[in-house]
Parts: sequence; C-alpha cells; structure tokens
Amino acid sequence: MKIKTFLLGFISVYLLLSVPAFLGIGSVIDWVPEATFAQKFNGIVMDGLTRHALIKSVLATIISLSVSLLFFRDRVRKRR
Repeated sequence: MKIKTFLLGFISVYLLLSVPAFLGIGSVIDWVPEATFAQKFNGIVMDGLTRHALIKSVLATIISLSVSLLFFRDRVRKRR
C-alpha cells in the first residue's frame, strides 16, 4: 500500500464530503453587511472544512484505505 494513494484518496474524499457545506446558505458571515467578498469566502470555506470534521475524517479514512488496499491487491495479483 502506497502512502501517496492513501493521502490523495483521503484529501479527495474529504473535499467531496465538504462540498455540501460549501454550497450551504446561512453561514453567520452571510448576514454581516460590512463583510467583504474575501471575508465571506474565507468564512464559508473554513466553515465547510471544519463542520463535522470528525465524521468526515473517519469516512475519508475508511474509503481511502479500502481504495488503496484494492489497488495494492490488484498490483500483487498482476505480479504473480
């Protein structure tokens, strides 16, 4: 099992799980009239990445481990 495959899978699955939070409306920063676009963008991204982080981390770990183990198993079968 390669660590690169695991890390790439973990990051991509975590970002995919964060997309619904990125698209959500109703963050606290949305209601501040003096907030700039950059402040709103930063608030939405940070809120999307940190909301339910433990659940997303566990799911991303399980999925990336299973995918990397499947790739490892296929490589071992091809060598035989």
